[in-house]
Amino acid sequence: MHDEVNMPGLHGKDTTPEEVSDLHTIFQQHPKIERTVSNLPNGITTFTGSEIAKVQDAIVSHVSMMVTRLAAGRNPEVIIQSPTLDALFNFYDEIETEIERTSDGVKVVQTSENAEVVRLLQAHAAEVSDMSARGMVAVHERMARTEN
Repeated sequence: MHDEVNMPGLHGKDTTPEEVSDLHTIFQQHPKIERTVSNLPNGITTFTGSEIAKVQDAIVSHVSMMVTRLAAGRNPEVIIQSPTLDALFNFYDEIETEIERTSDGVKVVQTSENAEVVRLLQAHAAEVSDMSARGMVAVHERMARTEN
């Protein structure tokens, strides 16, 4: 099974094979993912993890890669990504991020002084939680809504 055949929407303008593989694992194993989000007055705190080592590794790799990309303003423009994530890349220099590896996943705190960025962070966290819970079904529903 190749990612390109099964999930071509996971590719972006400069994604690496590892990034695509991480996304593939995350979507294929989404029922095995635990995710919690707390909205803060100025941002979010999230935890994403799994009891399965391969899924943990994919989550930590993906989150680390996205935090690095966001800090550099390097939007991967993955075909299935949400407009909310696109918008966050416009404000990459207004987001403070702390990332912590836990025993079974990763904790992220993201904050901003910009109220619009806070709204985007909270909206994106909710989108990721929906994808973690429902996988590609959530993506397809969101994409159908934005196409109309």
